[in-house]
Parts: sequence; C-alpha cells; structure tokens
Amino acid sequence: MKLYVASAGTGKTHALVQELLARLREGVPLRRMAAITFTRKAAEELRERILEAVAALGDGEAKREAHGAVFTTIHGFMAEALRHTAPLLSLDPDFAVLDEFLAEGIFLEEVRSLLYLKGLPSDWEELLQKLYQKRSLAEAFSPAGEENRFLVTLYGEALSGYRKRLLEALGPGDLEALALRLVENPLALSRLVGRFPHLFVDEYQDVNPVQARFFQALEEAGARVVAVGDPKQSIYLFRNARVEVFRQALSRAERCELRESYRHAKAVAAFLNRFLDLFPKEERASLEPRRAEEGRVEVHWVVGEGSLEAKRAFEAHLLAERLKALHGEGVGFGEMAVLVRSRASLPFLERAFRAQGMPYVLRRGQSFFTRPEVRDLYHALRLSLLDGPPTPEERLSLLAFLRGPFMGLDLGEVEEALEEEDPLPRLPEEARVRLDWLKGLANRRPLEALRTLAQEEGFLKRLPPRARANLDALLLLAARERFPDLEALLEWLKVRAQDPEAGELPEGGEGVQLLTVHAAKGLEWPVVAVFDLARGEPPDQEPLLVGEGGEVALRGTPGYLPLAKALRQAQREEARRLLYVALSRARDVLLLTGSLSGRPGPWAEALLALGLGPDGEDPLVHRHPVGPTLQAPSRKAVESLKPAPYANWRLEPSLLPRVSSPSALRKEEPKLLAEALEGEAMPEYARALGTLVHYAIARNLDPRDRAAMEALLLQEVVFPFAEGEREALLAEVKGLLSRYHALLGGALPALADRAEDHPELPLVLPLEGTVWYGVLDRLYRVGDKWFLDDYKTDQKMRPEEYRFQLALYAEAVRRALGVEAEARLVYLRHGEVHAFSQEDLRKALRRPPGVSPGGEGGNA
Repeated sequence: MKLYVASAGTGKTHALVQELLARLREGVPLRRMAAITFTRKAAEELRERILEAVAALGDGEAKREAHGAVFTTIHGFMAEALRHTAPLLSLDPDFAVLDEFLAEGIFLEEVRSLLYLKGLPSDWEELLQKLYQKRSLAEAFSPAGEENRFLVTLYGEALSGYRKRLLEALGPGDLEALALRLVENPLALSRLVGRFPHLFVDEYQDVNPVQARFFQALEEAGARVVAVGDPKQSIYLFRNARVEVFRQALSRAERCELRESYRHAKAVAAFLNRFLDLFPKEERASLEPRRAEEGRVEVHWVVGEGSLEAKRAFEAHLLAERLKALHGEGVGFGEMAVLVRSRASLPFLERAFRAQGMPYVLRRGQSFFTRPEVRDLYHALRLSLLDGPPTPEERLSLLAFLRGPFMGLDLGEVEEALEEEDPLPRLPEEARVRLDWLKGLANRRPLEALRTLAQEEGFLKRLPPRARANLDALLLLAARERFPDLEALLEWLKVRAQDPEAGELPEGGEGVQLLTVHAAKGLEWPVVAVFDLARGEPPDQEPLLVGEGGEVALRGTPGYLPLAKALRQAQREEARRLLYVALSRARDVLLLTGSLSGRPGPWAEALLALGLGPDGEDPLVHRHPVGPTLQAPSRKAVESLKPAPYANWRLEPSLLPRVSSPSALRKEEPKLLAEALEGEAMPEYARALGTLVHYAIARNLDPRDRAAMEALLLQEVVFPFAEGEREALLAEVKGLLSRYHALLGGALPALADRAEDHPELPLVLPLEGTVWYGVLDRLYRVGDKWFLDDYKTDQKMRPEEYRFQLALYAEAVRRALGVEAEARLVYLRHGEVHAFSQEDLRKALRRPPGVSPGGEGGNA
C-alpha cells in the first residue's frame, strides 16, 4: 500500500488523481482501476476531476472507458465486488442495496418478533439495535464475560432471522459482512483482484475496521492500493470509524506526505503547525503555505465573575462585534462561518447576531426527521395499523394525532376517553371518522399512504411554509427507497430520527454561516470563527459498549469498565481532531472565542496545553471582562441598497416574435379596465378571488367541504389580507362555487357525463406575427361534442370584451386537436352561460381589439 499523509488544504484528491494518471501512462486500462471515496457526492466530484484529466491526456481509449469506469463509495465498490463474484458466493447478483436506515428498521421488526416469541421485555430492543449499529467494528461479537453471553446469543438469533427476510436485498452492514466472506474465498478473491488490480481510496482515515480488513485482504492478494487521508481529521467515531485503522496501515505502507497548502494564509498555517504538537509524532505533517497573504489569528477569552451561561452570551456578542468589524474592512458576511461543536451553542449566536442586525444562515439545524410535522406523519401512519385497543406506544401516537395538526383537539375533549382501557369508542365522532379514514391507508402502497397524509388539506393548512417545505423534502427522500410494506416505512422514519447527522433543509439567503464542525467538513471560508471553546463532553449514557475486537459488555457488568475507559480516551482524542478540522477551515482569518470555566472542555484544554488559555501571555490571546449584551431590536433596520448596475440598461428591440396574452391585451385599454373593476373594492381582491375560484373549480372542490375551503386560504394570493378580509373572501368564493355546482347537470354538463375532461390547459399559439399564451380554464368532451369553458367572476356581463380571448383559445384547440369546440363564458355571479358562434370567433380573429383596419395587432 502507498499511503499519503495529507494535512488539511494540501490537495489530497489532486494527489489521488495524479496517481491514477500515472497508471494510465504506464499502460494500465482505466477499466482495471477503481476510485473509491467516502460519500456519493465526493465520488462524483472525483469522477469529474479524473474525466477532465483524462481528456487533457488525449488518450482515446481511456476517454472511451472513462464514463463506464468505477468511481464509487466504499459500499458501492463492495456491491460491485459481490456482483462480480456472486456465483462463487451462492449470491443472486441482482440483489438490491438498501438505505442503511431502512435495513436497520427491518432488523428491528425481526427483533420485536423474536422478543415476543421468547416473552422478553421490550427493553432488549434498544440493546440489540446498538449491537446492529456496531457491526462494522468487528467480524463477529464475543461476550466480555459470561454476564453478556445471553445478549450476544440473542443478537445472533435476531440477525439470522433478519438475513432470512432480506434474501434479495442488502444493507451497508450486510455488504461489509459479505465482503469479508468474499476475501475468505480464494477463487472469488483472485477474480476480484484480476478485475480491479489498482485501487485508489480517498479519506482513508474514515474507514471502519471491517472495511480496512477488506482492503488489506485485497492488498495481500496482489492489488495495488493507493490511499490518502489525514489521521488528524478522523472525526466519525460515532459511525464506527477508528483512527487506529489508519495508524495500522501507516505502519506497513509506503509513506508519502503532502505539505504544500494553497488554502491557508501564513498566520493560519503557522497556527495549525503549532497545533500539531498535540498529535503523535508519526501523524504530524507540517504545512508549507504557498500563498503570499499574511492573514491573522486571534484568541478571545471572556473572563470574570458570573455564570457560564452569562459568559457565553457575552462571548457571542463579542464575536458578532468582531465579525461586524471585519465586514467594515470589506469582507462580506457570506464569506464568514462560525463553527460550533454542539448545536446547543447556536441559540447564543442567533440572539447576538439579531441584536447586532447581522444576517446569518443556519446551514444545519435540528435533525430533519425529528421535526414536528414529520413526527406527526409518523404517528398518523402508526394509527393506520391500529387493530383493537391501543398499546402504550400506540396511545402516544393517538394523543399526538388528536392534539396535532390532523385534528387539533383540546386535551379536555379527549382526556376522559384516554383514561379508558379502549379509548376509541369514547372519542368524539369526528375523531372516530378520521381514524377510520386512517385505517383505509393501510391497504395502500407505503409511499402512496405517506403522500396522502402529507398532502391532506386540513393538515397542511395548520403548517407554516417552512414545515410544508420539509414535507416536500420528506416525500423526495422516501421516493428513493423501496419499502416492502408500511411497517418498513415506519421503521425507516423511526431510525432516521435517531441519526445525529440527518439535518434539516438548509436555510436560504446570504449571511454568516452558522454550523457544526461535522457539517463543515470539506468546506472552507476566508473568515472562520470557532465559538464556545468551553463546551464540555456530553455525559456517557451508553447502555452497552463494543470493543475494537468485538467484545460486548452491558453497563454494570465487569467487562464494561475497561471498554468505557478506552472509549473515553478515544473521545478525548477525537475532540482534539474535531478542533483541528474546525481550525483548518479558515483561509485568511481565524477567530477563536471561549469563556473561562472551572471545568474546561477538551477544546479549552487543548489551547491551555499550547499556552493560549485565558492566563496565557501569548500575543494572540485577548482577555475580555464579562459585561452587558445588546438586546435584539423589535424590528431590524433596513439597510439602504445601491441600485443594481443594470438598473438603467435598455433592451434593444428583438427580431423575435412579440409575445402577449389576450388578458394582457384587454387590460391595455384603460376604459375596459376601469369598467371591469367596477364594483370591486380593489384590484388585488379581485385577483385573489379569481385565483381561488379557478383553483377550486379545477380540482372539483365541494363548497360544503369545510377543510377544503379553509385550506384555500393557504394560497399565496391570500397572505396580504387581514383576517376579516380573508373571511369575506372565503365566503364569496363559497358563494361562487355553489352557483357553479348548481349549473352542473343543467347549463353545464355534469362531471360524470364527460368522456374527457381537462382543467387548466396551458396554450401557446403563434398567430399573425405574435405568440399568444394563456390557460384554458376547462376543455372537455361529452359524446362527440367538445366544450371550451372560461369562468368569469365579473360584476357585469359583457361577453364582447372576451370574444377575442375565446377566439384565440378555440383556434389553439382546433390546431392542437383538430376539433371545433364550442367556446363559452360561464358567468358565476349570474349563473349564466354565454356561447359564441363559430362565425363570431372567426370575425374576432380577423380584427383583434385595439387594431384599426389595415393596421397591426397591439403588443402587450
């Protein structure tokens, strides 16, 4: 193995690309190589880099092979390896690869079945889940003492049942386990190395022990492995990555170092080199900055009397002032980032930034799957499977459903019912009807059931826009999975909610970026601040531990203490690596802030060890006595904005056809506009009314459906109106819809009689040098006859004003479908329908409104 030790900013990926190109120059075909990295995004970026390099080489054969070459993640490569050798392993090569959380959810289903059959309490579920999550630490588990043997045996039974469930699908842990089986089969191993004799592995410091065993076996079988990584950036202990894996590889590998940094200014690079004293000697690779900029580093400590909470608030205020000063020097807020170890530090920053009137963006907030709107869907889906009196867990889901956005009931309305052994018969009738509706979802496909709930009108109307955006994202994520049943979907939602890295949708906008260090991995900014150095370690609450050799020990057993001691040591070491990752994100300016505490956290301890603590005499250190902080103003001041540089540009006349709409042409004439608005309180009201009515008719909404009508008020056109105006608007919409429904089956054909029915059809019609565009309200066929209806909410009936518009619509239908549709105006206020003759429509096309005889049509 050839292993590059690369400090931050020294071009790890560039080194990997150069190694691959060197093999190409030696005559190794690209199809005999595999480039492997940690995430799908990184794999695609690596692919693009190599494609560009191959194109520059001018190697025709390599260029032809490039798009079919293997650039993938570790699990992606394992799947490729298993498919290539599947017959030798008695494996179906057409297996599916499951999302890790969906696979874990299916495992938990098997666990619950096993516990039920054995009569064991549900407390064992969490323990077995923890073992499943630690599969990547060892090829097999062994009990650390007889006290832990039953747990390991029970886990083996659960895993066996889980594997029987997934005969044609594999999760990430299953891929790793089978990859080890592969390398133990000499023929399969030989075939794989013959197919991929050259492997290039990025971010090797993030591999887990099982993955490392797989790569080592390939190397021992003759594969040439080139890897790059930085042990100082190994920060995924919670995902089973172990820095010892890198150290072991380094002890047997050909060592290379990358030192040149084109990221860091001189002062920042010097500070990072100083920080290397905290790491083992063999892991140190000092930086040699290649940028001419000097840069700066500042360490700020808040000292004095008071609580740590008060000091943190002042620390955030101090940092906001410092960033504001940098902004005054010409650094944009969007070029700054503040990194924290824990999300618990973010509220201090948000309050300080609001008080200073500074823009900021949360790059990653609360875990996406723990958002209230997502949990509401989870609880509703659980109730769809309710059969008989609810269990204690189902009672929690029932309470969440009744009090949440789906029902919105007060606790007093259901308190007595919930005290009963079977609360369902005692619930209000409305609640029982909704529960019956939920049970009907159990017969649908999982994604269809989720989509129905997420798009339910009554549920949506109680959610803010941000929550609705989260639901859209949830549907997109769920659509990527293949859920065999509703139970699998529920387990997926449950397990994803426990993922510490499952972030909410990032906020949009410009401003200082606020994010955790894990979320900042791989990113960089001109200015980086590291906030809340005093933050301590989270309490250790692990119910069981797994050692690096696969030893399993429950809390309270003798074997637990040695494993706990090793884990605490690993966490302390990783905390320093996490700080190094944070520091190395800065290009030009690095700010560190902390508060004096009697129990300093690991970051503060690291600075104390370097002589940069609150009592340090180093010129980088600044001390600030704690003082009062600013309060956020009630309203943000609006900064004056300079005109955009293109504000006074003029567009030259285009040779392209003019574009217009019939409604825009009509509104060009002031007299017609004034008459059309006669009797309306204001133009915005008329626009909102028309939009809501057309929306409701297109979706066949019933004015008697209270939830559907109230959901109309979620439309954006309603937002500018006050509460009273909204009520009046909704009442008028209901009245117009009622008149429309009264016309159905009489002046208008009933919906059931229509053989084809197309609401809101967009049109584009080139005609006489102008491209006309618009939307047909309704086009439908009854028998052999076509109808084209346009709905109007006008106070007065003036059909002649719309004759040209309907003529354009009818002409568009004739050209597109080859049919003559009867064009009609449906006046909703008057309950009347006006039909135009074909002759009237032809005349209107020959002479549009506002055009003198012999002249050209107007351009709106």
